[in-house]
Amino acid sequence: METLGEKIKLLRNKLTQEELAALLSVDRSTLASWEVNRREPDIATLCRIATFFQVSVDWLVNHKIEKETLPLKAPQFHEATSEYQPSVDKNWYKVITTAQAYGFDPSVVLQLLELNAKIALSLKNSNQK
Repeated sequence: METLGEKIKLLRNKLTQEELAALLSVDRSTLASWEVNRREPDIATLCRIATFFQVSVDWLVNHKIEKETLPLKAPQFHEATSEYQPSVDKNWYKVITTAQAYGFDPSVVLQLLELNAKIALSLKNSNQK
């Protein structure tokens, strides 16, 4: 059975802990504690991890092993959305906490995050033309 920490480590692949921690705006020691299952990220950070690696939050936290294809383009996806990330993080934290307060299903919040990432990618692509 894969744990959340094992999945994060698997997804991290060729990124160092320092690199992924910087991309997620957390300390390397925090990331290390997730990978050895001493701590777990909060819901906002889980959403950022899922969005970055293009997997679902459900897959990250679900302890059932299912065959999944890992995304091949996560670093390119992050590069395309990174310039929008500071404002996205601040705004999505508010959205996530408000959604939780009103009892929304986490999958709905994840769908909104994924839509936001697609919009950011589209903006990035249109700015390059």
